[in-house]
Amino acid sequence: MHTNRCYTADRMNLMDQNHRLVHLDLKGAPPRVEYLEQVIPLFKKLGATGLLIEYEDMFPYYGDLEEVASQHAYSKEAIYRIQQLAEENSLIIIPLVQSFGHFEFVLKHEKFRSLREVPNYPMALCPSNPDSLMAVCMMIDQVMELHQGLRWFHIGADEVYHIGICDKCKKRMHVQNLTQQQLFFSHCKAVLNYIKVKYPSVTAIMWDDMLRHTELPVLLESGLAGLVEPMVWHYLTKFLLPPDIWDKFSKLFPNIWFGSAFKGATGSNMYLTNIGYHIENHLVWVSLQEKEKQKFQTIRGYAVTGWSRYDHYAVLCELLPQALPSLGICLSVLNKGTFNADLHNGVSAVLKFKSHLPISPFQCLGAPPCDFPGHKVYRDMLDFNHLEASYEDLMHNESIFTWMNEYQIKRNFVNPVHVGPLLNAVAKLLESFRILKARLQSSLSEVFYDTATEEWMNVYFFPKKHKLKDIIENARNSGLSSLIE
Repeated sequence: MHTNRCYTADRMNLMDQNHRLVHLDLKGAPPRVEYLEQVIPLFKKLGATGLLIEYEDMFPYYGDLEEVASQHAYSKEAIYRIQQLAEENSLIIIPLVQSFGHFEFVLKHEKFRSLREVPNYPMALCPSNPDSLMAVCMMIDQVMELHQGLRWFHIGADEVYHIGICDKCKKRMHVQNLTQQQLFFSHCKAVLNYIKVKYPSVTAIMWDDMLRHTELPVLLESGLAGLVEPMVWHYLTKFLLPPDIWDKFSKLFPNIWFGSAFKGATGSNMYLTNIGYHIENHLVWVSLQEKEKQKFQTIRGYAVTGWSRYDHYAVLCELLPQALPSLGICLSVLNKGTFNADLHNGVSAVLKFKSHLPISPFQCLGAPPCDFPGHKVYRDMLDFNHLEASYEDLMHNESIFTWMNEYQIKRNFVNPVHVGPLLNAVAKLLESFRILKARLQSSLSEVFYDTATEEWMNVYFFPKKHKLKDIIENARNSGLSSLIE
């Protein structure tokens, strides 16, 4: 059994460098600990300095919070093992516990339904219900208990879309003459003060999006200065941040963070990562950091986010193993401040590609040979992308509708000269789906728990396979078996 450890003096010396944190979004396809044992050392080789771990329901909550933990939640021993791996690789850990919005993993449970701001919506908690703050602080305490010696702790607090709506909040806003912004600040300040008083050696971090459009006088009155370091996030290649954000934030927050992305930011149902897009995002960040750094005492560094689903109820998007080439490139761009052939060669070598890793995987007919932890998932995702393209081409071929639509097949009113080749094309594609099915289920199961494998296959893979199978079965039931070779 592993025991918890405080940070060593050597690790404390790493605390204030220009960080490159790898974000582990565990609300979607959380990796097995056995996979983390392989991939955390790779993060270090690729240039990471720490982990931003968004546990969500993968933390082993207990007591009054026990039902928040998922069936595959990491054990205490697993949490200690992850920290041990981080320490062995000189990586800091910053836990992230949502404290306001994105609270579905708690509010979906009947026990916590009363904490909702909107009874039918499980996204945001009610800041005027005293039990809300109690629940958040209880979660913070349990996470802190298993993470001794932390320097930073992230409270989330992004995208709070429902606030000031319930009767409690409306009454409070009226009595205390509060705006929705002030109501937001009041709850965040309560959470941050709790951390400051109970854990004085820990500095809190929060996402910036609920602050960025706030006027300076309102921000100055919020009481957040001295309590938190904002993490300014933006994932686009053309920045749309308010032009005054840096001047405004520098008046309250001497230290800030940036948030970029290496996956999960270009579409809620994307399963391949557009590396070129993320390169552009990071190059813009590098340029912006150079331009704005003199306004702050310290730019702590970056959290390179890797979203696994857009919210607790969304489908899985890009899986971690297939996005490791993107992560390697993005970390190197932040480290070197540029993207060039040498950088491309270096990351390709670390990930053991026999040639350059593809920057545009969508154009690949198959995965180039490589050998990094999870490379089988990477290979199978690229192969599925190619197979899916063939599926879409066939299903949208006008010949299918013209000579082999479902109505014609059921009536056996078909022209064999056209239908024969079409049915054989469907049968050939179906066989390719059958072959890939076994590979995909095997490669996914090596990295993820069965629930994630089942979800990905049922969302992305099986609907297309079943459609092809239905076409063949309908043809056979209509007496067209002789047309299938």
